Amino acid sequence: MWLSLYIIKLLFNSKVLRRENYLTMKDYFHKTIGRNTVRAALMGQIEDYVKVILKGNIQQIPYSTYVDFYKSGSRKEFEDFYFERRKELTALGLYLQWNDSKKAIDYFQELLWTISNEFSWCLAAHLPYEEDTFGEDPAKVIDLFSAETAQTLSEIIIIHKDKIDLLLSNHIKKQIKERVINPFIDKNWEWETATHNWSAVCGGCIGIVALLIEKEEKQKLILNKVEKALEYYISGFGEDGATLEGIGYWSYGFGYYIYYKALKNEIYPKDNFKENNKIKAIANFPQSIQISEEVFLPFSDVPPNMTLPSGLISYLYSKYNIKLPLIEKISSLNFDHCYRWAHVSRNLWWTSEDILKKELSNISCYFEDAQWMIHRKDKMFFAIKGGSNNEPHNHNDIGSFVAAIDGEIILADLGAGAYTKGYFGSERYTYNHTRSYWHSVPIINKCEQEENKLISNVVKYNIQNDSIEFDLELSSAYPSAEINNFYRKVKFENNKGMFTIEDSILGEDITLINEGFISYIKPKVTKVGEVIWSGKKGNIILSYNCDIFDYSIEEEEVTNHYNEVISIYRLGLLTRNKEKEFIMAFKFYYEII
Repeated sequence: MWLSLYIIKLLFNSKVLRRENYLTMKDYFHKTIGRNTVRAALMGQIEDYVKVILKGNIQQIPYSTYVDFYKSGSRKEFEDFYFERRKELTALGLYLQWNDSKKAIDYFQELLWTISNEFSWCLAAHLPYEEDTFGEDPAKVIDLFSAETAQTLSEIIIIHKDKIDLLLSNHIKKQIKERVINPFIDKNWEWETATHNWSAVCGGCIGIVALLIEKEEKQKLILNKVEKALEYYISGFGEDGATLEGIGYWSYGFGYYIYYKALKNEIYPKDNFKENNKIKAIANFPQSIQISEEVFLPFSDVPPNMTLPSGLISYLYSKYNIKLPLIEKISSLNFDHCYRWAHVSRNLWWTSEDILKKELSNISCYFEDAQWMIHRKDKMFFAIKGGSNNEPHNHNDIGSFVAAIDGEIILADLGAGAYTKGYFGSERYTYNHTRSYWHSVPIINKCEQEENKLISNVVKYNIQNDSIEFDLELSSAYPSAEINNFYRKVKFENNKGMFTIEDSILGEDITLINEGFISYIKPKVTKVGEVIWSGKKGNIILSYNCDIFDYSIEEEEVTNHYNEVISIYRLGLLTRNKEKEFIMAFKFYYEII
């Protein structure tokens, strides 16, 4: 039985929370968990971190970190303090399920007091600002993280009712209602009609809070609003179940959708999940785009080296019998750099040995709504996207592709950059992670792709036993280039271990085409018309017509999503002559070591 859901069963009698029926978590733990081989690693990490916590003091979030964002747009300074607090909260909240250390309880209560009284539960980046002042009441702004904080605190004061002073517990409950519940009831928030992760995370969190601490009449009012927000979230998916925001936001948005629905289904068994094909398709999405355990197809804002929440995958496997992605072990404490209670607690409570150490199978699939073609054959991986340049967490990247060998990305999409004010503002397409110049697409007549709502035209897609084909018309992505059409045709041939990219560009006056191929690996020209990218698991070799192109190799240092400085490389192939039409073929060969 899922631990967290079993807790709720113990805490609820039908629809009304009965406070006299709580079991102490110590008694509950010894009856239910046990340090089995699945949970042992995560429990050990939590225990080690708690030892560190108890040697220190609770840090304040300095005023200067708000100023850093307000003046420079830098989020890092604030978020380092904020997420360290949430890490402490999550670790102690779980640790105290099996340990009654007075020192830990005392620290925990001080931490709860500090967090419940924060200036705002929002991130600095999500607060409204006016000239030399904060906009509206910062404590009553509902963003992703204020909603998450309310959800975390509402679960903790129930789970640890026997350890938290009633005075503090009632104060926390009052703060939850004043900061999140009442503001949610009193107005319609923009994110309630969002078709991306905000509606799922904020709505799911508030729904959990309402289920746990609100009485029936008010609870019904809140849940009606929550359910509408979640309908908007699901409407953002096509029937193919693909997440245009990327796999990280799949874990995030769909995770909170499931956490709420699972709890609601436990409390109100007759109000079941809507069993429909779209939800099942969304649940099956991760396995299709996985490259290795910590590497997923990085279209959109996908961070490097991320793993899936093992608890969520376990639940979906039990509920929907999904195709299992590769997960070697229970997710670590550090798998989510925001240390979200909902993820880490469900990893501890829900992770099942049944989902671990499954091999990735070969797959060829086309996500029709997203216009993504995915091909995984033995140690070879290839993917290409169509779509539009108006997607959630958009990059200007129509026609871009990724190639990997044995789990290592060789030809890359850079995924998510460091989040700053500018990254989500008017400067977005000046960043290398988002602009088309640093995607594997051409620059035409010195013009990059531009953000617009026009969707690429899929001319053909074909999946056979020994090959895949995918043809796109992409001229809509280049409105300033003044071209008539641009066809990108792709063919992957299994028996040859290679794929061909053929670009046909027609225009009245094409002065220059600069084809770009992006990697974290520095390309080497081995001979005229041949370039190699040498990876740890194998090489990819490009063959092209040297009579048409000159080449250039550019290197830049960029800051990735985790504020690490890394090198990226762009192989540019530049046409030598002016033509009205170019037809160019590029052959890429996999050489597996």
